[in-house]
Amino acid sequence: MFRVFRSSVQALAALALFVAAGCEARLDVDAPPPSMMADTDTLPSLPTSTLDIPLTLDLSPVVASLETAVPRKFGNIAERKTVSNKRVHIAFEATRDPFSVALNGRTATITGVVHYKGRGWYDPRIGPEISSSCGINDIEPRARITLASDLSITPDWRLRGKSRIAKVVPYSEERRDQCRVTVFKIDVTDRVINATKDALEKQRPLIDRKISSINLRPRFENYWHLLEQPIRLTDSVWLLIRPSAVRMGETVGVKRTLVTALGFSASPIVVTGKRPTVMLTSLPPLNPAAVGNGLHILMEGVIGYDLATDLLEKHIVGKTFERGGQKLEISQARLFGIGSEKVALELRFKGNVKGRIFLVGTPRYDPGTNELYVPDLDYDAGTNALLVRGLEWVKHNDVRDFIRANARWSVGNVMQTAKEQLAKGLNRELAKGVLLAADVDQVQGLSVHARRTAIRLRAQADANARLTVKQER
Repeated sequence: MFRVFRSSVQALAALALFVAAGCEARLDVDAPPPSMMADTDTLPSLPTSTLDIPLTLDLSPVVASLETAVPRKFGNIAERKTVSNKRVHIAFEATRDPFSVALNGRTATITGVVHYKGRGWYDPRIGPEISSSCGINDIEPRARITLASDLSITPDWRLRGKSRIAKVVPYSEERRDQCRVTVFKIDVTDRVINATKDALEKQRPLIDRKISSINLRPRFENYWHLLEQPIRLTDSVWLLIRPSAVRMGETVGVKRTLVTALGFSASPIVVTGKRPTVMLTSLPPLNPAAVGNGLHILMEGVIGYDLATDLLEKHIVGKTFERGGQKLEISQARLFGIGSEKVALELRFKGNVKGRIFLVGTPRYDPGTNELYVPDLDYDAGTNALLVRGLEWVKHNDVRDFIRANARWSVGNVMQTAKEQLAKGLNRELAKGVLLAADVDQVQGLSVHARRTAIRLRAQADANARLTVKQER
């Protein structure tokens, strides 16, 4: 008996709660939610970006190749040679100092000094043979060697040199740098200079082949692959530089180092989610074109609908509007995505009538106030049909415009945070001796894309970025 009574009381209590809940849930206006649509999203196009990287090439290997190619000694002081007068013979021997190199633009000037000695013999018709010398028992005369090589970088990333003998001349006009021997003052200087020119001319093709053997591709392919890797900005936020081409700018010479400004063309973007998977590509041919002017990075701030709702409620909840003696007060607001770049605003209200309605529209960004707003916010089809049948005064343009004016919410520091994360990601060591450095100049909003899961505020960040590489030899 007690069990039956207790069960009856529980059943009545449950029924009372159900009825009460039903009464609370009853609304005078209960519009159906908007229909969901497919997400669409179009990325805005940005100007081509360029990441600067200096190509620094120490010409020490070129000079080393030249040292190997050109003999250090030539001639033989013991080997007599006949001149135009058969009674006169001369001999000379020259020793070359190490070459030095200097750069003027793309032209490498390679110089060296030759020290030499000479001896001459004259066999007169009557009497013994007469001889004299220079540089054997006194100071050796000198000659200056100058070679010039016009350097360039080929599309397949090799160094190319086109060499020529600029001059071989006496070191100075002083007497010590002239070599006149025999009583007839035969000048050996020209003989030494011509012999030196011949020796260099024979080796000139070899010099150019040595220069062309320098392959820059492995080094820059390594840089290329480094730029293809995702750069972590923070948890689940990644920067993809996405290099696409390499262009060559002006080439200058600094002491014995060739410096060329290279520009890696790129389409950088900031993405969210798991670490992106990338496919490494081959280093493209080098294009002889001017470089660009910095990075233009597509980035975005993600605003969840829960946060957007909290921000929006501060603007709109508690707002009231009146018309024809009727008064309504907004008691709740909820923002959510419905696809096709649109958001829906659910409003619950109380007052003379109680209910909920839905408005839909496409969000936009106001850079002046750093707010999102929905300028085309309007009643959804389901809401519109209900209001026509019962509460047409709520549907009036004045009420809709009032809701539009107040349906705004700040994006806070979303873009500032994104800028700080980007600056941190663009200043780091990518590999040993390879430093990525950049100054983020500005971030400007481009567009707003409403998806079902969140609102994405797209922006363009402008930065001057460069790779600093320790000089390799």
